[in-house]
Amino acid sequence: MSSNVPPSENLLTALVSGCTAAAVSSTLTYPLDFIKTQQQLSNSAYMLKWNVPGNYPSSVAQLYRGCSALVLGTVIKNSTRLISYNWSSKVMAIEGHDGSSKTSAPRMVIAGAMSAFIETLWLIPFENIKITMIQNQSLANEIARSADQGLGYDITGSSTRPGSSVGSPSSVTPASAKHHHQKPPSNIFTRQYISPHAYFTSDIISQYKGNKPYSKFQPARTHSPRDNLKIKYNKHPTLTFLGTIKEMYTLKGINAFTAGTFITFTRQVAISTVWLSTYNAARQFIDPHNTEQSWFGHKHTAFQSIALHVFASTAVIAATQPLDVVKSHIQSKNGKSIYKDSLSTAYRLFLEQGPRSLFKGSLPRGIKVLVSGGLTGAVYSYVEGIVTVAGGQTVFAAS
Repeated sequence: MSSNVPPSENLLTALVSGCTAAAVSSTLTYPLDFIKTQQQLSNSAYMLKWNVPGNYPSSVAQLYRGCSALVLGTVIKNSTRLISYNWSSKVMAIEGHDGSSKTSAPRMVIAGAMSAFIETLWLIPFENIKITMIQNQSLANEIARSADQGLGYDITGSSTRPGSSVGSPSSVTPASAKHHHQKPPSNIFTRQYISPHAYFTSDIISQYKGNKPYSKFQPARTHSPRDNLKIKYNKHPTLTFLGTIKEMYTLKGINAFTAGTFITFTRQVAISTVWLSTYNAARQFIDPHNTEQSWFGHKHTAFQSIALHVFASTAVIAATQPLDVVKSHIQSKNGKSIYKDSLSTAYRLFLEQGPRSLFKGSLPRGIKVLVSGGLTGAVYSYVEGIVTVAGGQTVFAAS
């Protein structure tokens, strides 16, 4: 018995095709995501000041650190999107006089908004895991290369107590002041390089916020159990998916997976708004005499379609990159400890690293946005064809 539902409207076909396309696209473009996140959270000027070697990945395997979290989150997100949209659109459907169910355009928009809300909730925990895995890989690279260069101190600050020596004078002096004999300031951030990819202990957080450290005439405060755990993970960064989940839960509890909820929702809404409005305005500019109001009313050449996609994607990157940078910092290892909210995070980055810091990672993110759309569509069509053909076959049928 055959089904009357067209293949393109079959939920199972859409699930298999959509999830496969999302997984393939996320995997192939993940190195761009890794580079983007690392650029956003690293401070190259700060590293250069203290002659700290880079934390760039040294192999393809390192470029894919955190890919498992992103792919798993993307597959769950896409599954949730299709299932929730299918459910909500049916719930809000209006039954006609002929017994058929129809959904109006406003109700479809509401159904889309509901599914977007649910899928974003799924995305947030995996984004936090991905960022922690990228930071762990970056920290591991910094530790290895700093040891090879012989910096002479712990770049995480974990083994440095207030009032103690931080290393040999030549290794902790910034490049701009190597030939000046000045008394080193008391704040640890002005005495040595502290990696932003390491967990800050309570005394490091206090000094980051501008509080005075303990002097050498006062007994140093002992580390708390949580600080000891941070020191442990700083010395041996976790590089596996399940290990990272355990690390995050041990240090922060369930809050480790919910950081950046508000800014993530804000970014997702901004992306949709900017993309749709820019794309629609551009196509009206290309074809101003078209009075058709439907989304598919305009007919464009292949070149015009590509140009529209590039233009809309560029507008999305330009408008939402600061939101993406702020989101990465809030979801970083020390985000909840050193930042209050999204606005204060953006303000602090602007003051400490300049306005360009709010646009870090624009190039790799822009390339990913441009490539992933076409790649996802191509894989989706290919897999949909295979699933459709397979769905029409009968297993063990007699010839």
